[in-house]
Amino acid sequence: MLTGDSLDTWMGAQAVFAFLVVYFVFLLFAYWADPRFSLKYKRIPSFYYLFCISLLGTAVLLLPLVFLTFFFGGSITTTFSIEDISLTWYDILLGLLIGVALLLLLVILQALISVLRHKFFTNYKSRREQEVQKLILGSLPSSRAKMLTMLSVTSVKAAIFEELTFRGYLLGNLLLLFSPALAIFVQGVFFFVGHLYQGIFNAITPLIYGIMLGLIFFLTSSLTIVMVAHFSGDVIALIIQAMTMKKDKT
Repeated sequence: MLTGDSLDTWMGAQAVFAFLVVYFVFLLFAYWADPRFSLKYKRIPSFYYLFCISLLGTAVLLLPLVFLTFFFGGSITTTFSIEDISLTWYDILLGLLIGVALLLLLVILQALISVLRHKFFTNYKSRREQEVQKLILGSLPSSRAKMLTMLSVTSVKAAIFEELTFRGYLLGNLLLLFSPALAIFVQGVFFFVGHLYQGIFNAITPLIYGIMLGLIFFLTSSLTIVMVAHFSGDVIALIIQAMTMKKDKT
């Protein structure tokens, strides 16, 4: 009978294997059903439609992981690191500060990536990047109030479910199997793969973002902090980007 560290390792290995299988199914679903992934649509869908498809994709990813956790006899609170959620003012404020700091850092890194891209890949043009940008811009509500509301709701959804899945579930279990550095990097790579629909260069930012959020989760042992940081950084970036894109369009 397995006990102690051996049991933790075995449960971690089961959880990671389950994630690999379910994540593959999720990607198949996304590239079949989500226009942002497949780029197949007769007319640009509404933002509400894209949001509903995104919610359905989240269910495809998350619900099987919950079921398999029960199937393998694991604890939901432990396997998903839910026990690391604590709604204290300290965690919320620290998450907000980290989110803004990460956003500023990512803006600098994105600018650097753009410079290097234009310097070394002068002839590279990605149809996917252009199509995804066109799709998202065209799907935004014409009303500024509705646009801000939908982007905020989208940011809340991403912050809760992506952190619960990638940092809480995946990283939490990878840490039972590998060194912290390797575990943080691997979960960042999976986060990167899920954003490849944006184009290879645009997905570099989520790779770095995922690694940094993983590092913060490891250092603080707080899922609350990374959720709040993810939300604050996402909502500010999305609103600024959407406002800029709308302005450019007009």
